[in-house]
Amino acid sequence: MPTASHLPLPPDDGHDARPSEVDSVAAGASPAAGSVVEWLDSALSVVDGVVAGFLFLCVFGSGLIHIQSFPPLWFDEGWTVCVARTWVELGHYGCLLRGEPAPPSLAAHFPVVASVAASFTLFGVGVWQTRLVGLLYTFVAFLLLYALARRLYGRSVAIAALALLLLVPLKWSIHPLYIGRQVLGEMPLLCFLLAGYICFLRSTHRPRWQVAAIGCWALAWMTKTQVAPFLVASFAGTMLLMSLRGDWSVVGRLAVAMIGSWGGCRLLLYAKDWLLAGHIMPHPPVDGMTEAIALVFVPSIRLETIRYLFVSWPEYPLGLAYAVWRLRGTSGSGAKASVEQTVQTMLLLLAGSWLVWFAFLSAGEPRYALPGLFLAAPFMAALFHDFTRGFDVAFLARSLAGLLERRRVTRQGIKAVVVVMLLVMMGWVAVQERYAFRAREDDQDLFAVTHYLNTATPPTALIETYDSELFLFLQRPYTYAPARILVEIIRREQGETKGVTYDPLESRPDYLVLGEYGRWAGFYKPLIAQTRVRLVTSIGRYQIYEPVRR
Repeated sequence: MPTASHLPLPPDDGHDARPSEVDSVAAGASPAAGSVVEWLDSALSVVDGVVAGFLFLCVFGSGLIHIQSFPPLWFDEGWTVCVARTWVELGHYGCLLRGEPAPPSLAAHFPVVASVAASFTLFGVGVWQTRLVGLLYTFVAFLLLYALARRLYGRSVAIAALALLLLVPLKWSIHPLYIGRQVLGEMPLLCFLLAGYICFLRSTHRPRWQVAAIGCWALAWMTKTQVAPFLVASFAGTMLLMSLRGDWSVVGRLAVAMIGSWGGCRLLLYAKDWLLAGHIMPHPPVDGMTEAIALVFVPSIRLETIRYLFVSWPEYPLGLAYAVWRLRGTSGSGAKASVEQTVQTMLLLLAGSWLVWFAFLSAGEPRYALPGLFLAAPFMAALFHDFTRGFDVAFLARSLAGLLERRRVTRQGIKAVVVVMLLVMMGWVAVQERYAFRAREDDQDLFAVTHYLNTATPPTALIETYDSELFLFLQRPYTYAPARILVEIIRREQGETKGVTYDPLESRPDYLVLGEYGRWAGFYKPLIAQTRVRLVTSIGRYQIYEPVRR
């Protein structure tokens, strides 16, 4: 049985030959044949250019529409942009608390904050400046996924992977174009991971590309520490499989890559500490955050995540299972694995372990599944490609017709039924999400409430809020719940605790501002019920209260 990287592809697939193959063919062929090879190579380059241009239009064309207001700046983004703003304006890497320097709290890790700070330095502080960073990372992530899938499976599978990600919304809240408009860690993480795999593909006889791969994976590790167990599983699992086939050179290279990535991450952290020395405060440990997000055994959450993966998104686990089947013979083979087979195995283990964690252990937020789904797209596209013999619609129709007319079960007939069932289920999910998708949310509320606070309150007024997006524009001292309180809120939402220990009035604020996350946190509700605060005004989705002095 041919291995994954050597399965035949249809003649019109556009599966590009390696440069060495093109050169060897041209060297031994007639001038006419050589010119044909050059023409084909040029045509394929044009296709890649068209794909890159289309991705640019998709990402930036859609991303620049209502970039200031859609989606509204929210809680997770607020902490990151707060740190970036404070760093650029005051030289302090962190937020402010009652007007004084404070730790970075719940901000994203340094690569994300540094990217936003760079944008603020170049273009000024604002919402579109933050979103521009996300759009750039999203565009590069799509390009890198296309390049990687093309190398592993061919051009048609690579284009299909992009089409599936762009056209079939699993949930609008985790659509890559939607996530890409926000200042989050997912798209930067995917950029660095995919760049590492592409560099590794080029590293067989070029050690500098191995170093580049290690550097990219180290950046990924630093960008989102959540990736650590899955990246280790990717390395260690592939090393185990390659050792079974006696491919010790690959095992050695992967061992160096794994140790180097961890060491590179530590080195980058030391470099960050050196760069920020004197500009950052120690961050108090947030005990229990990992367990609250990564190790959750609440039955209702487990049922929901399992339903997501195996009922709403069955094409992804099926694509991964099919990729395992295609690679099933490699572990016991005595032949050396190609670099494509090695990367396929690494990518499969990374995406698979990520989705297994999401289904059986995570806190259940759909966004947690996005990196695994994004990386699994080429495997899903390869399944559709092979089951339809190169996306041949006529062949699919003939297979179905043969199954219905002859009433005899064949392997190809079963594949055709699987494809149709998956397409129907994907279409149904897409329709549901289309109706669940809310029209453009106008985020003028954020600008209006911060303008009111900056102009209608005394310059020394202390503002209490848990809606961190206000910090980007607020020109008054503010106070907020410490990072550890988020663990208590999550545990309360999971039914494991009943209350939150934070008292919003402890800092004696002059005003309290409640938005979506302030209401979700719940610690303002008793104050309102006990009439310890009085409503001053409502501005869109925000309410402004002031304490009742007794």
